[in-house]
Amino acid sequence: MLSKKTTARHKHSRLHARTGGLTAPKHALDLEERSPRNAYELVHDEMFFDANPRLNMASFVTTWMEPEASQLMMESLDKNLIDKPIYPQTLEIQNRCVSIIAELFHAGEDAAGTATVGSSEAIHLAGLVMKWNWKKWYQTKYGKDAALKPNMIMGSNVQVCWKKFARYFEVDLIEIPLTKENRLDEEAAIARVDDNTIGVVGILGNTYSGEFDDIKQLDTLIDQNNKEYNREVPLHVDAASGGGVAPFTREHKDIVWDFRLKWVNSINMSGHKYGLVYPGIGWAIWKSKASIPKDLIFDVDYLGESQEDFGLNFSRGAGQIIAQYYNFVRYGHKGYSRIMNNLMDLYSEIKPKIVAIKNQDGVKMFDLVSHDKGLPLICISVTKAATDLGYTMAAISHRSREKGWVLPVYPMSAPKEGLTVMRMVLKQGFNSEMGDKLVDDITWAVNEIMQERKQLSLSHGAHGIC
Repeated sequence: MLSKKTTARHKHSRLHARTGGLTAPKHALDLEERSPRNAYELVHDEMFFDANPRLNMASFVTTWMEPEASQLMMESLDKNLIDKPIYPQTLEIQNRCVSIIAELFHAGEDAAGTATVGSSEAIHLAGLVMKWNWKKWYQTKYGKDAALKPNMIMGSNVQVCWKKFARYFEVDLIEIPLTKENRLDEEAAIARVDDNTIGVVGILGNTYSGEFDDIKQLDTLIDQNNKEYNREVPLHVDAASGGGVAPFTREHKDIVWDFRLKWVNSINMSGHKYGLVYPGIGWAIWKSKASIPKDLIFDVDYLGESQEDFGLNFSRGAGQIIAQYYNFVRYGHKGYSRIMNNLMDLYSEIKPKIVAIKNQDGVKMFDLVSHDKGLPLICISVTKAATDLGYTMAAISHRSREKGWVLPVYPMSAPKEGLTVMRMVLKQGFNSEMGDKLVDDITWAVNEIMQERKQLSLSHGAHGIC
């Protein structure tokens, strides 16, 4: 987010030590220096105002890693990955991670990829590849002087980074309203494809409610459309979350969604989501390196020797890449399968308990909005009966925060914009006991809201409303 310069009112505010004797300006650089321990105390105490990350049910991002992984990250903090000639083994580790992920996604020997700063950068790179390839195809068909009006097609439930790409790189974004199952309407999407379409995006685990789009059906329809109109429109799979889940879980073993499909040309995955790494790592994988236009790859020769650079960021820390490789070495296929299947089991265990919550008068509180065979994510809305009593998702979320839980509230995407929901994302580090506590605390919040309303009603009845 953008930050504004400090106003005059806050200009002289200061940090205070626990003893009260040590201070430092909050919004200006101090003239004096202080000891490392004193500086640590001042900054450390500021962070107490943040929520507990383990109770943050809003985020898909990893909030727990093993101490050994954290140690490796600390040992790599001073390495800048862009200095490839200086840190060749770190580059080799990145390449190994790309190979492991490409194999998980059933890519062939020609696959290529790169680490990114989250899926946002990966998506921008994938979008640029689609746009560059489309431009070459379009100008071959219509001439180099033809006006360019590129578009791309995806569901209305895409993450905001796709909207950023479309705006920043001047691509018209065609958003398709979802089906009642909260998935992309494949036929409606393909019906909008034309010669200006740079690509179609399917989501493997949407941010709103966790469902997987039917990528296989989307690929079938794209194939038919490309043959009929002599086009080469590719399919990109946004597997930011699902890419770390689908290869390992019982629920998804029969789903074909990756490079086994003809028109799936690129896939992004967030290592810092179900790749189980702390924030700051994503992956972009292409079926073939030949599909990446050479114009997008830069030769850099001022870091010791000539090297290729393909990315929006230049400098980037090596720690998250090292941690990703640690996870691959540490867990293997069996470990990831154990973790992901455990999360799906927790989802199946906790979901009915959440949906069964009633207030103290026996009114059922929640309807389930999310569907099975998606991410380990529970998405709910307030029932009509609860709404008639004055309950809102915002009030329930706010009251649950008193118990430490962070439960996001937001409207669904089109065509369900009028439906307000609350999401609970299950991640590594969450367990059955925490699930029971979550159910108990939401129930407490519901009853506290009702009790307050009853007390307020009695107060108004006795004294009138001012």
